[in-house]
Amino acid sequence: MGLKNAATVAPYSGTVVSVDVYIMFQAMFAAVTAALPFGSAADRTRLLPSLLFIGVWSTVVYDVVAYWVWAPNGWLHVAGYLDFAGGCPVEVVSGFAGLAFATYMGPRRQRIADEKPHNVGYVILGTGLLWFGWLGFNGGSAFDSSRRAGMAVVVTNLAGSTGALTWMFWDFWNNGKKYSCVGFCLGAVAGLVAITPAAGYVEPWAGVVIGLTAGTVCRFVAAFNHHSRLDDTLDVFAVHGVGGAIGNILTAVFATSDVIGLDTPGQTGGWLNGNFKQIGIHIYATLACAAWSFCLTYTIFWIMDKIPGLHLRVKEEHELLGLDMAQMGENAYNYHRAPSDSSSARTALDGQGTTAAGPVGTSPDNVAQVFQGPHATPEPEIAVHEAINMSEARKSQDVNEKIV
Repeated sequence: MGLKNAATVAPYSGTVVSVDVYIMFQAMFAAVTAALPFGSAADRTRLLPSLLFIGVWSTVVYDVVAYWVWAPNGWLHVAGYLDFAGGCPVEVVSGFAGLAFATYMGPRRQRIADEKPHNVGYVILGTGLLWFGWLGFNGGSAFDSSRRAGMAVVVTNLAGSTGALTWMFWDFWNNGKKYSCVGFCLGAVAGLVAITPAAGYVEPWAGVVIGLTAGTVCRFVAAFNHHSRLDDTLDVFAVHGVGGAIGNILTAVFATSDVIGLDTPGQTGGWLNGNFKQIGIHIYATLACAAWSFCLTYTIFWIMDKIPGLHLRVKEEHELLGLDMAQMGENAYNYHRAPSDSSSARTALDGQGTTAAGPVGTSPDNVAQVFQGPHATPEPEIAVHEAINMSEARKSQDVNEKIV
């Protein structure tokens, strides 16, 4: 109903894009922001109350802060706060909502120290897709095809690259001089987060400085959180909350009228243009948005917990079972274990067993055939690749014995 006749309305004020395109672009901002805090409480939230939470939270938290920052009458906009693509409405707000999430929910019952991702390849793929989308996220916030939009894309890419290399360097230095693809990806996101408010205000060299700063600070905040009781599962606060705050403050330092003037002549930048009060405005804006997000998010949790059927935390037995089965009724990966009294798995690992289809070797398909046979019992925590590793180890042992 709200989109009725949208195609016939004149372009949104101050832009050259149609109203329907503008609505969809801004709707994606709202959707992404509302999803981010759930990364802080992964593995312990109920699905249906979470959907209700998203609707309430988007209305009373995201929409309010977005109005403060981008509406012509918003108090932060009137105060002179500079935010090109969502440093406060998207990054700070989602990061501090994630902090409220992790604080209110408490740690997971089976929290693992130094937890590793289950599929690094997916982390790399997801980061690539995210990085590509971020170029449109920041560049598109110019709402035109001006040189300023192009500059926003350039500095976004530079900050992401610098953040990635910086985080990976610190991981290399602290982890026995081994490179980390996951560290690279986390650093890329930290750099992209920090450049979000600054994208249409700073020159390329400043994008490098912002990425370097975010890659360093966010990395050590995440490391500190891993050794604390704060169970921020996907480092939402460390990357988005802290990264967004860094970006906001450095925007006040590095914003320059030369970049702003690419499509909006006459507007003053930050410290580089002698506008020293800009840092105070940005610190105040960051604190106000962070406090609004944290307090309102925590309050929404408290109210929902008081309403029967709307508590967000899953039952202990569901958390131990895993939310795939408890909430969705299906597993992302369906592994099975052979019965303990069966010799089929052992013979398969020795490469000496047989099945109805013939001899069983130690290829992944053959091991899977045994582990997913007609007598198998489903136990998702047992992975087929563990059996393959056992097989390869036994092969190596046999070869060594023959050599000896």
